[in-house]
Amino acid sequence: MSRDDVTRRLREAIDAFAADRAPELVEEARAEALAKVRRVLAETMTESLLSQSRQALQPGRGTGGASPAAERQPAPRKKEPVAPVAARKSARPEEEAAPAHYVYGVVAAQVELPRDLAGVDPRHQVSLVEEQGLAAIVSTVSLAEFGEEPLHENLNDVAWLEEKARAHEQVLDVALQRATVVPLRLCTIYSGEAQVREMLVRERAVMLDALGRLDGKAEWGAKAIAEPGALGRAAQRSGENAEEDDAPRGTAYMDRKGREARTQSEAVEIAEEWAATIHDQLADAASEALLNPLQQPEVSGHEGDMLLNGVYLLDDHAVAAFSALVDRLAEEYRPLGVTVELTGPWPPYNFVKSSIESAR
Repeated sequence: MSRDDVTRRLREAIDAFAADRAPELVEEARAEALAKVRRVLAETMTESLLSQSRQALQPGRGTGGASPAAERQPAPRKKEPVAPVAARKSARPEEEAAPAHYVYGVVAAQVELPRDLAGVDPRHQVSLVEEQGLAAIVSTVSLAEFGEEPLHENLNDVAWLEEKARAHEQVLDVALQRATVVPLRLCTIYSGEAQVREMLVRERAVMLDALGRLDGKAEWGAKAIAEPGALGRAAQRSGENAEEDDAPRGTAYMDRKGREARTQSEAVEIAEEWAATIHDQLADAASEALLNPLQQPEVSGHEGDMLLNGVYLLDDHAVAAFSALVDRLAEEYRPLGVTVELTGPWPPYNFVKSSIESAR
């Protein structure tokens, strides 16, 4: 065998090995990048929450905390009362004497809410603070639990955070059944009623615009999930239909590795194509549409590959037709091993522009 033949065979073997490892390396790099982004985001959010909470507890200032939408997965919609959570810090007399105001959202004035609706602190009921045609949905909270230092500690407590998120959402659920709501972020806290009124005056134009845009609409979610192996099967079927001339030449090892690499690449393309097709049809039927990041199985609890995590702003009268469209897509993709499901309605966090309308 000539030196040129040896060099050619060696190059082919190296190319086959690279084609085999490249998808694996890309996935490892993507996972490492996501982990790094999560760490940086967590640190940044912690610093922001500390800074803004400090400002909120000064006279005349308010702040917004971490949004449930930022999690890209709304808390489970449970209607049972939220159980009390003990404060992580012991309350000082001066803190109990001057409770802060927790704000859930903003509605038009003269909206009526149930008098027995409990807030994130179940000892205190929800009420309205009205100013210039707007009303903030509020409840009082203890600085022993929501002050700067204890809030920082509690936000790192997953059980505490989940419970408060459920209570926050429960209040918004009740309000949404009665009026259009501009939802505010979890842990949006003002030092007193006067500061809440100042916020309503300062943000009046923004809030009125948001209420008009969201009137008669709600946010709905749609997810498409491929069962384990579905994408691989589709890629194999696609490869079987490819022309023979596309197959790599060389040894049996290189043939097999080349086919595996093409199958993995084809699976990615198929996933993107299915997701785009489903999203485009749903977006055409919605007032507004956005794509949220895909969730890993360990986050959402699903099995297989998430293809689509979309959110859609729907007119109330369009919900029935939209639901029927989701059902048709589910039937179309079920033979391919893909489920398409509708969730909601949710408070329209994803459609409050640039978070300015939700908390400034």
